[in-house]
Amino acid sequence: MCFFILSLATRRVPPGLIGARAVVGHTCVMGIFRGRRARTDGGAVVSDRNASRADLDALKSFAESRRGVEAWIEPKTSVTQTTLLLVAHDGESIRRRVASPQAGHDFARKKLQIPVYDSNLVPIPARKREYDLRKARTAPPRRTTEAPATPTQTPRELRAIMTLESIAGVDPLPTNPSVDDLMRVYRKARSQAHPDRLGGHREKWDTVEDAARALGLPD
Repeated sequence: MCFFILSLATRRVPPGLIGARAVVGHTCVMGIFRGRRARTDGGAVVSDRNASRADLDALKSFAESRRGVEAWIEPKTSVTQTTLLLVAHDGESIRRRVASPQAGHDFARKKLQIPVYDSNLVPIPARKREYDLRKARTAPPRRTTEAPATPTQTPRELRAIMTLESIAGVDPLPTNPSVDDLMRVYRKARSQAHPDRLGGHREKWDTVEDAARALGLPD
């Protein structure tokens, strides 16, 4: 049980610090209600808020059934929550929402007992992209049509393709573009929208990532 305390320095206040603000501190009573649940380094119980039990169970099942699993914390964007990405030795991966970066870090390190990284500092490994690309190339067509020239994309997918074309600054792709065509435009759009090129602003970057997700493209 933790109590938050407002305390003022009352003994030997150095000259010039008279009237300084109160310092907010906290103290925890240890030993009472001590359980076995995972806790942060500060002693707080790992929170599951905003992450369903099904999300956490899926992450746990993946980590226990694959080899060489590592974790990456992915920060929230304007349209997505913070997510925890697990990548196995062969590049297979799973992504689920978590309550916060700290909750994801503690869940991976203390409950799953696997290495965990910040995706802003440590890039997601190439083996994930290679695995996703192999899977996309070998996946059967989602639908068939008697007229090959008829677009097979949904309206949402067509909007996503147009978004990538616009940000990448390329000519329109052919009807029913291949995965390789989409990846080429996606990579160029990512380059054009990278926050480092735009003074740290992520809006265009997030738009590119949302379009890629709509098309099922690998990260």
